[in-house]
Amino acid sequence: MSWPAPRTAPDPARPTTTDAQRAFVDLLVRPLVTPASDPRLHREITRNTKQVSEYARRLGYRLTSVGRAVRLVRVPVAGMVTAPPAPHDQPGRRVLALACILAAACEETSGGATLAKLSALVMQVSAASDAVLGYDQAQVAHRRQLLRAAAVLEHWGVLRRRTPEDHLLEAWADAGAGIGAGYDIDRDALLLLTSPEVLDLASPGAQTDPETLAATRSIRALRALVETPAVLYADLAPEEADALRGTRGLRADAAISVTGGHVETRTEGMVLVLPDEPLSEATVNWPRAAAAEWVALLMADLAGRAGTRDHDGVVALTNAQVEDVAVDLHTWRGTYMNKAMREDVTRVRYEAERWLKHLGLLRVAADGSWLLSPVAGRYRDPEVVRHQPSAATIIISDADSFTPLTNPDQEITS
Repeated sequence: MSWPAPRTAPDPARPTTTDAQRAFVDLLVRPLVTPASDPRLHREITRNTKQVSEYARRLGYRLTSVGRAVRLVRVPVAGMVTAPPAPHDQPGRRVLALACILAAACEETSGGATLAKLSALVMQVSAASDAVLGYDQAQVAHRRQLLRAAAVLEHWGVLRRRTPEDHLLEAWADAGAGIGAGYDIDRDALLLLTSPEVLDLASPGAQTDPETLAATRSIRALRALVETPAVLYADLAPEEADALRGTRGLRADAAISVTGGHVETRTEGMVLVLPDEPLSEATVNWPRAAAAEWVALLMADLAGRAGTRDHDGVVALTNAQVEDVAVDLHTWRGTYMNKAMREDVTRVRYEAERWLKHLGLLRVAADGSWLLSPVAGRYRDPEVVRHQPSAATIIISDADSFTPLTNPDQEITS
């Protein structure tokens, strides 16, 4: 079935989102917060600590703090952690590994530190262990990777720049010249980030017995509804799907109570739709008038027509069919694509996969075949209209438009 359009007018029966609900939703996106890393969110959490802690408890999570740093700990249930799709711009494994080593280097530093000093410490730590890839600060590529790793720790509030001049960072990354930047180290945030207890919780869980799975069914369903783009019955084991169908009202009420959104229940599954005012970091502004994004939008529509739809609404395409769709789209709209996609048709598929996977609308198998989520059908019949060289309008037919949930959300000009 097609997924109908969301309500466009305010619903007086829908509860108003509270500050505590908005703070909790934003905390799901940014689970480690300091007064410096996100002053607004930290202030809202501090003002609503009791209620935010209660929302976390309902999902089996917990709120913990050291000093003024606050962290939401996603405690695994039945050995599993429910997580939304990864950000499309998330750092690679190499950068994340360097961020971990950099955090260890921060623990060995008292007071402030320069990037050059931290780089030397990272080199020492990596040289002392065979378990991590070596880091050589004499190599430009390695320095640039460390710069991105430092940005990761800045985001989480562990590092706080004292020198705002970006050209110092670039000079250090390009030529190894100067100090790079001066940083203050937030030891409270560092302790929460590197907590052995949290790291132990993040370790792969043991095999869970059927009784534990049955006992945790409700909380796992609630986590999936809150944390992921959609809960589709086809993705669940038969007994799990039957249980959720029978309790969908309870799960919907619980999700609404902690987020302030509303839940749509359909034949294929359930979707949590968050309020779009005020905008939350838990939603993605998509599709915007950018080539990669409207290409992904159009390719999802074409793939939905070219593939084979099963009784659960999932559309399957072989690798060859996906290639054909990409070529057809390139032939049809290639003139309006950016230079990279105009010159290389493989970029069309790359950009479409990158965005659709990030939005939770697509799964790509090892052989390159596609499984397109039923939710993608709610973007049916899009039209991209080019008004001037620098602007475009994206229109989706009212009958099939879709405002997704926690991740993603869209902003359409219609």
